[in-house]
Amino acid sequence: MKIKWPLLIVAGVLLVTGILLSFNENVRGAVKLAILRKEVVTISTENETITVMARMEEGAGFQEVLSLIETEGWLLTDQLGSTFVFTRGEESLVLMLKMWTNNYIIAEMTEG
Repeated sequence: MKIKWPLLIVAGVLLVTGILLSFNENVRGAVKLAILRKEVVTISTENETITVMARMEEGAGFQEVLSLIETEGWLLTDQLGSTFVFTRGEESLVLMLKMWTNNYIIAEMTEG
């Protein structure tokens, strides 16, 4: 009987954690970063928008996201606050950055 309550509490915590992971894409992204040990992970892809997440770590995450874009041939042409505009030939890419907690950066990339 003494073991039953701690097991129920642990099971409840795991259930709540699982529910949070399944519904919140930012939490899933943070878990992916921790488990996979990558600098940048994709957390969603919708229509022409790709959302990625990186650890901030004194600006390193920001540089990783910019490097990822530049390795695909995009050239930075303009910056408006936390929004960056890239071009590649006749194509354009808009990158919007936002912080998620103090440790992570989320980048939404939209081609247009």
